[in-house]
Amino acid sequence: MNDQLPTRSSTDGPRGSVGDLAVENQLLSQRRNQGSWLKFSVSVTVLAVVGYLVVDQLGGTAGADEEGDSSLVMIHEVEKSDFEAFVTETGDVESSGNLEIVCELEAAPGSMGTRILELVAEGAIVKKNDFLIQFDDTAVKQRLIDQETLVATDASAVVEARSELEKALQALNEYVGGTFPVDKETFEADLLTARSLVKSHTDTLEHMQKMYRKGFVSRLQLETQRENVEIGNKSVRVAQIKLESLLKYTRAKSVAAFTADIAKQQAIQTAAERKLDLSRQKLADLTDQKANCRILAPKAGQVVYANDYERRENVVIEEGAEIRQRQVVLRLPDPTQMRIAAKINDSKLNRVDVGNAVRIVLDIDPDLPLEGELSEISPFPFPRRWHGAPIEYGAKIRVNNPPKSLRPGQRAKVHIFVDSKINVLQAPIQSIVERDGKYYCLVRKGARTWKLRQVEVGPNNDSFVVVEKGLEVGDQVALNPELLWEDTTRDIPEPGKELPPEAADVARTGP
Repeated sequence: MNDQLPTRSSTDGPRGSVGDLAVENQLLSQRRNQGSWLKFSVSVTVLAVVGYLVVDQLGGTAGADEEGDSSLVMIHEVEKSDFEAFVTETGDVESSGNLEIVCELEAAPGSMGTRILELVAEGAIVKKNDFLIQFDDTAVKQRLIDQETLVATDASAVVEARSELEKALQALNEYVGGTFPVDKETFEADLLTARSLVKSHTDTLEHMQKMYRKGFVSRLQLETQRENVEIGNKSVRVAQIKLESLLKYTRAKSVAAFTADIAKQQAIQTAAERKLDLSRQKLADLTDQKANCRILAPKAGQVVYANDYERRENVVIEEGAEIRQRQVVLRLPDPTQMRIAAKINDSKLNRVDVGNAVRIVLDIDPDLPLEGELSEISPFPFPRRWHGAPIEYGAKIRVNNPPKSLRPGQRAKVHIFVDSKINVLQAPIQSIVERDGKYYCLVRKGARTWKLRQVEVGPNNDSFVVVEKGLEVGDQVALNPELLWEDTTRDIPEPGKELPPEAADVARTGP
C-alpha cells in the first residue's frame, strides 16, 4: 500500500441512511482489540459516502440477539469515482514581504525592556511618516545627560594628555639641543684647564729643581711643587672621565628616559582619545535612541501587531507592555506577497513535497477557497515545548492571486494535494482492516451473510482508499466490520497462506 491507512475514529459515522429503517448513529461501547485498525488522520470527520448507505438491523431489536451481536451494521456500496489524496493542516496568513518595526532601545538597568506609552491601532492604514509608536523616554533622557557629562570629562583628559606629551617632546629637545652641549663644553673646558695647570706646575717644578741645585730653593719647596704637579695630573684624569661618561653613558641614558616618557604620554593620549571616541559613540547612540522613542511609518501600509502567543510567555503588543531590545513590535506587510505559514506533522512529511498544489480554505470565508503552491518546507522541526509534544515542520504556501480581503493573521485550512486518480474503485477507509501486512473487508453476500475478502489497496485520503484488486462495482462492504470481527478473525489465514474456499461465509447477522 502506498500510504499508511488511518485508523477509524470512534466518532466517525455516515451522513444519513438509505432503506426502510432510520437509525441514528451510535457510539461503539467497546472496540474489539483483535487485528490492527487502519489509522485515521483526522479524529472527527463525516464520511461523504459516494454510493448509498444501508443500515441493517441484526437479528431484530437491539439487545435481543442471544449471541451478543451489535444491533447495527452500516453498509456502503462500492463504485468508481475520481480520487484525490491530500494532507490537511492549519496555518496563518502572513506576508513574505513584511517591513518589521523593531525596538532599538536598550532596557534601563533593572528593567526587562522599554514600556510602550502610545500605540497606533492594529489594522490602521498609515501613510509614510505617520505616527506608529511612542516609547517611554525618561530613562533615555537621564542616560543622555549622564553621557554628555562623561564626554566632557573624557575630552578634558585628552587635552591634559596632549599637553603632557608636548612637555615630554620639549624635554627631549631641550636636553639634546641645550643641556647636553652645555655639559659637554663644560667638561671639555675643565679638561683644558686641568691640562694647562699641569703644564704650569711642571714648568715651575723644572725651574725649582735648577734653583735647588744652586741652593736658592729648599727641599721642602721642591717637594711641595712636585705634589702640585701630581694634583694637576689627577684633575686632568677626572676631567677626562667626566667627558667620556657624558658622551658614552649620560647622553644615551637621558635620551632613553625622555623617549620613554614621550612613549608613555603618547599611550596615555591614545587611551584618552579612544575613551573619548567611545563616549561620543555612546552619546550618538543615546541620541539616536531618544529619536527612536517616537517611531514614524517608513512607508505606507496596514499595521499588524507582532503578537506571539506560541511563546512560553505570551508576547502581546499593547500600551504599557515592556518591549525588549531588537524585538519586533509592528509589521507593515506587502499585500501583493501573501502566503500561509503552516506546520506539518512529521507523520505526514514524507507525503508532501515542494511544488504540490494547495487548496486554501479561510476560516473567515470558507465558501471561496483559494489556490496556492507549497513553496518551502523547513529542513528542521520546531523546538518541542514540552515532553511528548508533536514534532512539526514549518511550511510556506504561496497564495496565487491573493484577494484584497486577505489580511495577515487570518486562520486557514490548507489541503496539500499529494496524489490523484481518475475513475478508480474506492472504498471507505473504515471498511478496510489490516492483518499481518494484508488487507481485508467484509462483503455482504446475502440478507444476513457476510464474506471475508482480501483486497489490494492503493493511496488513501481522509475518507476513502483506492481498491486496486478484490472488489467490484456494486459490492456492499461493512463500514463497521468490528461488530463481526470476533467471528471473522478465526478465518483469516496465517501469513503466507491463502484464504480457504470454505471460509466464504464467515459470519451471519441473524438466525
